[in-house]
Amino acid sequence: MTKSIHTTNRSQAGFTLVELAVVMIIIGLLIGGVLKGQELVNNAQIAATVAQVKSIDAATTTFRDMYNAMPGDMLTPGTRLPNCTTVGACTSPGDGNGRLNSVPSAAPGTEAQRFFVHLAAADVFSGVNPAGGNTAWGGLYPAAKIAGGFFPGYTTGATAADFVANATSALGGHYLTLTLQPNAAPAAANGVISPNQAFRLDSKIDDGNGAAGGVRGYGTGCVNATGGVYDEQSPAKICGLHIRFQG
Repeated sequence: MTKSIHTTNRSQAGFTLVELAVVMIIIGLLIGGVLKGQELVNNAQIAATVAQVKSIDAATTTFRDMYNAMPGDMLTPGTRLPNCTTVGACTSPGDGNGRLNSVPSAAPGTEAQRFFVHLAAADVFSGVNPAGGNTAWGGLYPAAKIAGGFFPGYTTGATAADFVANATSALGGHYLTLTLQPNAAPAAANGVISPNQAFRLDSKIDDGNGAAGGVRGYGTGCVNATGGVYDEQSPAKICGLHIRFQG
């Protein structure tokens, strides 16, 4: 008599519920870590950009104390500034009226083009290379830590057109425009940061209202012109800023 022996093979197909739960937890932790990392980077960029604005303001104050003139506007930079050459038109004179000759909503005029060149020549600011011209950030104008870059301008505050948008009643003075392109006027259609980033910068530098105070938000859909509220629900890069300095 032959005795047959049967063996049972346990199926290995699929995961148990416990294994699936562990996998989902790991995926959740990874996603959470990535999002947290992105937020840390964003926080660092915001803080660095605020510090950058303050450093430009401080460098301008130092320059004015040293030379009793506005950088870019001084009458005889070629004989007064220690490192001033024809590169970046550093030696070209301004009109000496104490303010730059272009408004924040326009492409930089001749004095605004020389503003950072003079700061660099006086050795009070770094981050520009005048030989690079105005075709890329880091040439005549510094790149912003968050995105885009800065160029300067001046307004009496009486004319809304001096700003890209939201400036029917603005403070007069010198402004840094955070914008997308270094060689063109800022435009409502060319944003460089998100509304949330704009709000956070505005809040740290000024009052968080994009249509009031010394920081003005601009860009299609960036800020409500009536209430000055940034559209923080939008993740799109639709905002730029006009930031008052030397106030």
